[in-house]
Amino acid sequence: MDSAVFWGYIHILLFAVWLATGVGVLVVMACVKNPSRSFDARTRLVRTAHRLQVLPRMCFALIFPTGVELTGAINIYALTPGLRVASWIIGGVWLLVIAVGVRSQGKPLAENLRIVELVFQAFAGLGLVAYGLNSLATGAPIDDPWFAAKLFLFGLVFWAAIAANIGFRPFYTPFSEIALEGSTPEREEAVSAAVNHGLAAMAALYILIVVIAFIGNIKPF
Repeated sequence: MDSAVFWGYIHILLFAVWLATGVGVLVVMACVKNPSRSFDARTRLVRTAHRLQVLPRMCFALIFPTGVELTGAINIYALTPGLRVASWIIGGVWLLVIAVGVRSQGKPLAENLRIVELVFQAFAGLGLVAYGLNSLATGAPIDDPWFAAKLFLFGLVFWAAIAANIGFRPFYTPFSEIALEGSTPEREEAVSAAVNHGLAAMAALYILIVVIAFIGNIKPF
């Protein structure tokens, strides 16, 4: 099989799994907002969302090295062996951070690893946005506008992922208060607001993924 076809297939497959499981998280968390559900049912939904969101994060980690391989396979940019190796090392470490964080759920280590992951995403997103914009403006180092636009949008995906994480964070305090002291309109409003903020960021993230997939396959410019 041609390497471009192989890496293109893997790349699209990762995007598809990322999108499908992400939509699942969106639906589940939207159901959590409903105060008419029993708290036990809502807790089960939150746990389901936690389990589901691991797959999109793993796809995110693997998109980077497979994207590098695809870039070399279609001769968009000359890749050195060192760059290929580095991309797989980064992807592997990223997966390890996710796996250890999941196994350490509820412990300080998990929170620390999540912060490490978010900091990495912030800088990686900045690098891709700058790289893509510079290529669009000057034609270098990427002279294909569609690929430069794809890099720019993928940088925005990193930031959208951070925004989703930040948006969901205020959810846990009022949800824990409901568990301990019962539901109140104020707590339900706080839960709903946090979920809405997180879902809005996730919706933006998945819209970006769809646009990136479209540009990568159609190459409209």
